[in-house]
Amino acid sequence: MTAPAPLLEVTGLTVEIDGPDGPTYPVQDVSVRVGQGEVVGVVGESGCGKSTLLRAIAGVLPRGLTPVAGEIRLDGRSIDRRSGAVAMIFQDPMTGLNPVMTVGAHVTEVPRRRDGLGKAEARDLAVHLLREVGIEDAEDRLGAYPHQLSGGLRQRVLIAAALSGDPELLICDEPTTALDVTVQARFIALLRRIVADRGIGILYVTHDLPLLGTMCDRINVMYAGQVVERGATADVLQSPTHPYTAALLAAAPRLDARAHALASIAGHPPRLTADLSGCRFAPRCAYAADGCSSARGLGAETLGHQSACVRATELVPLTDRGAS
Repeated sequence: MTAPAPLLEVTGLTVEIDGPDGPTYPVQDVSVRVGQGEVVGVVGESGCGKSTLLRAIAGVLPRGLTPVAGEIRLDGRSIDRRSGAVAMIFQDPMTGLNPVMTVGAHVTEVPRRRDGLGKAEARDLAVHLLREVGIEDAEDRLGAYPHQLSGGLRQRVLIAAALSGDPELLICDEPTTALDVTVQARFIALLRRIVADRGIGILYVTHDLPLLGTMCDRINVMYAGQVVERGATADVLQSPTHPYTAALLAAAPRLDARAHALASIAGHPPRLTADLSGCRFAPRCAYAADGCSSARGLGAETLGHQSACVRATELVPLTDRGAS
């Protein structure tokens, strides 16, 4: 299948933290692409750099983190975050909403400040957007405060507020973490419907690899600040070509598993300094070989699938051999 025309193109992005022991790089030489009408996932364990990547794209990096290399383009142009073309949904809906602002104020803030909509027009838009995200009693909810809503409703309000700026790209930073499984499924279905109805692109970050199988067209697997595997969702989940991806899959809970203990990945990620070379997963990898010390980034693309493992062709499919 031909990939959609690029909406978002991130090329060679590197983010630096200048600490007392010298600089470290939570994101280093990362490239990601999202097509219009496409949902692309970024997955990896905590601390792999996925949230830093999203915040760099959205222009909301915490103080002390600085992009020092790379390019971020939207629709072929350098990204202009003031235009509202990029919107972000954060992990915790309670902290993502201002506790002293009503639902209506959250949803109408952008169109009133940026577009100059009058009070009545903005109210009508808020009702429309709240209904679009599945809040049927939208008019009654306009005067409610965040603490009066459930977690699922708060996330829907965040989506409505994000859509109020008419974005081309929606960035989601683990937005289902605080939701139960049933609400999570509804949230994912809602995002897929928004993509179908509006034709926007979504970049979705999570630590839950199986979750991405229910919603993403393509997946980028991150480890220690770099993308180590990317490809169509089915390819990555069913035939991973990097030992780290296979290890993540093996560590995911399964209802049909007979073993009582979950698989785990031994060891710890490396410190992300400038002099780090070779495959960053090699010290934790059961398949490490001599060539791993000189490995450099993603290999050649084969049918849309790329891996940073120098032994990828030898180890396919890793799921048939086990990754522990």
